[in-house]
Order: sequence, then structure tokens, then C-alpha cells
Amino acid sequence: MQNEEMEVEVKKVTLKDVAQASGYSLVSVHRAMNNKEGVSKAVRQEILKVASDMGYTANYVAAALKRRQFNLAVVLPEPDEAGKYYFRYFWKGCKDYEASVAGYNMNVMNYTFCVDGSKGEEEQVEILKHLYEEWGGKLDGLLTAPNANSFEMQRLLSQFTAKGVSVVLIDNDLKDCGRLCCIAPNDIYTGQLSAELMEMVLRGQKGTILVAAGDARSWSHQMNASGFEDYLKQHNSDIQVLSVQDQNDPEANSRQIQELFTQREDIIGAYSVRARNTIPLCQAAIRSGKLERLFLVGSDLFPESAQMLKDGVLKAIVYKNPYEKGFQGYRALFEYLLKGTVPKDEAISVQISIILQSNLNFFKEYI
Repeated sequence: MQNEEMEVEVKKVTLKDVAQASGYSLVSVHRAMNNKEGVSKAVRQEILKVASDMGYTANYVAAALKRRQFNLAVVLPEPDEAGKYYFRYFWKGCKDYEASVAGYNMNVMNYTFCVDGSKGEEEQVEILKHLYEEWGGKLDGLLTAPNANSFEMQRLLSQFTAKGVSVVLIDNDLKDCGRLCCIAPNDIYTGQLSAELMEMVLRGQKGTILVAAGDARSWSHQMNASGFEDYLKQHNSDIQVLSVQDQNDPEANSRQIQELFTQREDIIGAYSVRARNTIPLCQAAIRSGKLERLFLVGSDLFPESAQMLKDGVLKAIVYKNPYEKGFQGYRALFEYLLKGTVPKDEAISVQISIILQSNLNFFKEYI
């Protein structure tokens, strides 16, 4: 074995044992465990899973220091401007995990794109095209959050995985692109959880709940809103749901919602599926003069939403844990590339919480 190759330090289980259990040759197992050419991605994943299940371990720290540099790209929405309510915490999670593995031979390239609708999608597409043209198969890993569930996005990500690039997604899952896994809550469950909370509080009342349903192109937003509406259809026929899609302008969203609050006497509550619309929803309720009769539920925790909860404008916040998404996304990619650890599942959920005034203090470190 040459010096630049991974030298394994066996603990009980040997490469020969893995070869026998997996049904592949010792050469194939060696190539898979050392991330070398000569085995397909599917075969490598299968061998790594068998090795992991058998408890095979190797001295990956020493190996990572000896081996070639790993090239990783992180392509996520901007952490400021419109992204400060949600995506800032993606980046914080990524940075915290990156700091925890400092010293490994990694070249990490960070790219940001704007949150705004079609413009954001165009920017993300251009970044991914540039990455593919510039790096192609030289890129080892890609962590990104698809701005939209479009054919173009699916095609681009499929080009990376076809080149052997390991892709981890956050929030919006495109299962057919060959990605390693997706880090996200169960969005339908998130919507159901929000609806259950509102149904418990508003039980006995008749009326309509307005849902700020987010971006129509986001599968994550669509599933959240769908889960909310389906729950109420099944559990409370006295409450109807009115969904309002984004106009890609927070102020325009707020005006649209305010008009509905003002014009319709049947609206008794409102829910925002995304962090960015939480404050416009609150502002619309305040300006309408009907705040006292509305039960408002927002999404995600940031300084402004925390203050709205403290002030009693929001009655509850559904926290989708964006920090953990960033942390776990980076971790899944790192451990696969550097340690050969296959994610336990293709869809990895993070914990969802309901935050009220009484337990806000327990979440202050995430604000």
C-alpha cells in the first residue's frame, strides 16, 4: 500500500470480513473504503453501509491528514437582508460544525444567493452552473437548499451526482437527483402540528384561518400549508382555511393580508408557514385594528418574532430549527466524505417545537 493511500487501523472487523459480508472482492472493498476510482457510487454506499453495520472503524483522522484535499461547496440563501429571519441560522449551524472539524484537509467554498422568488432561483442556478463548469468532478461535496422545485434545479443537481459529487440538500428535497440525503423536518407534520395547536385553542368557534402559504414554487412551503389545511378538514369542519401565496415582497404580502383582515369578519386566526412572513403578518393584524380577535401563529425564532411573542401579538411560534438543519447538513456531508459514514436515512428530520411566552427563555440561545 502506498503512503498516500488510507492506512486502516482495524478494530475487530477486518476489510476481509467486510468483503465476505458484502459479497464484493477485497479490491472493491479497499477502493470503496478509500474513496478511490473503480467502484460505482451505489456499490461504494452499499459497502460502506455493510462496514458500518459490522462496526468496522478506521483511523480517519490520520488518513484525512495524509490524503488529498477535499473540495466542498456550500450554496445557501443569504444570511442577511431577507435571509436574516431564517437562513442566517443555517449558516451559523454550518460554521459551528466546520469549526468543530478544523484541521482536516478541506477546501470549503461558500456561495450565497438572494431569497427573493425568481431572482433567487436564477442566482442559485448561475452559481451551480459556475461550480459545475469550474470544478466538475473535482468537487467532492455540495451542500445546498434548492430555492425551487424546478426541472432546471433537478437537472443541475443530477449533473453533479453523475460526476460522483456527494450532494446533501436542506429543506426542499429533489429525490431523483441522486442526492445523498435531505435534512428537513416533515413539512406535512409541521403544518399538522400548527393546525392542531390552533384547533385546540379555537375549538367551539366558527370562522376562517388565514394561511400565509409562502412561495408556490417551494415544495416545503406547499407541504406545510397542505398539512395545515388537511388537518382542519379532518378534525374541525367549523373552521375553514384561506391560503394566500407570496407576492415576493414582504410589504405587498402585508398589505394583501391586512385587506383580508379588514374586509372579512370571519377571520379568527392566521398562520405563517415561513419565517419571512411572520412579521408582515403581525404588522397586518396590528394595522387592521383587529389584533385582539385574532389568534396569530408565526414561524421560527429571531429577535423580531421573539419580541412579537413577548408583546402578545403572536400567541405561539412554530420553531423549525434552522440551526440544526445547517449543522446536520454539514455533518452528514463531512462524515460521508471523510469517514465513509452513510447517513442513516435519506430524509433526516430535525425536532420541531412550539414556543410560547412561558418557554421562550429555553430557546434564547437560538435567537
